[in-house]
Amino acid sequence: MNLWFLINPVVAFLARSPLHFLISHQVLVIQFKGRKSGKQYLVPVSYHEHESSYTCVTLRSNIWWRNLKEVSHTKIWLKGTLKNAQIDLEFNNDQIVENTLRDLVTNNRVDAYFAKIKLNKDGSPHSDDLIQAGKIHTVLKFTIT
Repeated sequence: MNLWFLINPVVAFLARSPLHFLISHQVLVIQFKGRKSGKQYLVPVSYHEHESSYTCVTLRSNIWWRNLKEVSHTKIWLKGTLKNAQIDLEFNNDQIVENTLRDLVTNNRVDAYFAKIKLNKDGSPHSDDLIQAGKIHTVLKFTIT
């Protein structure tokens, strides 16, 4: 059994509640409709904030992000508030994915663990792990509109 089916709904609920401050420094929730089913999805992801954008990564083998390939905007729950956001995906250029992963996992043991990237003693990602991870992840970049 995949534990994420149990954990994700709890995290999504928490991120949208008055208790969002417990996790909102590291987690946002993407809200979107399925392309074919029309079903509403809430997917919590950790993020890296850079200026006015929020960047997340997921494995390319995960299928949920493909619902966002043909849309330019979606909604995200960020710090307890539902916001409209422009979305940009990157899954073709491994170098861009690798650079994004570097920003996301540097000094962040939790994200490094989930991306299967070991960190060096100085908190920087191990280069071989980073290269491999860049080949199997998708970057999702959200800009608030």
